[in-house]
Amino acid sequence: MSNEGRKNKPVSFNISDEHDFALLNHAEQTNPLTGKPRNVSKYVKRLIEEDMKRPPQSKFRIDRNEPIIIEETYSIETKEAMNSFI
Repeated sequence: MSNEGRKNKPVSFNISDEHDFALLNHAEQTNPLTGKPRNVSKYVKRLIEEDMKRPPQSKFRIDRNEPIIIEETYSIETKEAMNSFI
């Protein structure tokens, strides 16, 4: 198969980072039905497609270093109290 008309986007995983290493291991899992390694390219495309289907103004702020907070749920006092634990 020719790469003409295709655009490759490499993804890098830092195997010294526990989180990156776990992501890589998950992406490379073997398909239990076929016994073959997962097609990482198709897997990433499916994840992107699912992300595109979400509403653009999601209520969730996601950052692996921060807790997930639904902003509208908590009062200012509660947010300040939660920040003291972070």
